Amino acid sequence: MEFPKIPFSLPSLFCPEDGSLLATDKDDGELDDGFIFFNDSSFNQTDEQYIDVLFSKESSLLCHHLSAKETYLLPDRSESVRWILKMKSYFRFGSQTAYLAVTYMNRFFLRRAIDEEKNWATRLLSIACLSLAAKMEECSPPLLPEYCLEDSWFSSESIRRMELLVLDTLEWKLHSVTPFAYFSYFASKFNFNRCSKDLFSKATSFIFLVLEAMNLMLYRPSAISAAAILAASGDRLTKTSLESKICSTSISESLKVEQVFSCYNAMIQQSNKKKKIGSRKTLFLSDASENCSKRRKLQ
Repeated sequence: MEFPKIPFSLPSLFCPEDGSLLATDKDDGELDDGFIFFNDSSFNQTDEQYIDVLFSKESSLLCHHLSAKETYLLPDRSESVRWILKMKSYFRFGSQTAYLAVTYMNRFFLRRAIDEEKNWATRLLSIACLSLAAKMEECSPPLLPEYCLEDSWFSSESIRRMELLVLDTLEWKLHSVTPFAYFSYFASKFNFNRCSKDLFSKATSFIFLVLEAMNLMLYRPSAISAAAILAASGDRLTKTSLESKICSTSISESLKVEQVFSCYNAMIQQSNKKKKIGSRKTLFLSDASENCSKRRKLQ
């Protein structure tokens, strides 16, 4: 497959030598599947300062709402997200890896457009974004040929060139704050002392439920995280009760209640839809099994 030439200069591909792009948020906590766990159930001043740093980093990568909405309308986006989540399970990637891959793809679409008729180019972009995310997060990322599954066959050179195009488009800024970094913070602030990996696992499920249905670039990662923890807790909240929870955090003045409540509602709605679809499938299989049994008796 012939891949179109990429119009950018070599100097734009060089990474700064000050190590700024290599900095991570792993120093102040133990990282497990993208989650940061703090040693104490209550946050001290250092932990609060760490959250403030995370929150300030969000602002540097926030995108204009109008552009983000345009990204959401792209026809192939949902299919690409489904493919990335499928590969997450196939390669057993961490949640952070899949989330970053979708983030890279959305940020790419904010600056560049792909011809709607070139479905292969969108799939190639998905592979490149997932490969870059895996290189950022996974200890042993797959080799490029390993991404060529089913109808996704591309040469390693094509994938590598698309990776370079993504890197150039994103200005080599691959480190992004994700909702998972705030899990322990919000669980503590919301007084979910029963919090455990089970709570975080449920919160992660809520995030991935809405990842395909809505463009999360419209929301701060902190807002998504707060909404996911609240949804995972099992408590059904009104806007007033949710606002009282948000007021208990140190970033309440900057964290918009409307964003958290909107995201929270979307998570609950998607969860209910999934349950309804699941019950319909169960009913359909039950009816099919009963009809099959009746036919056997008639025979």
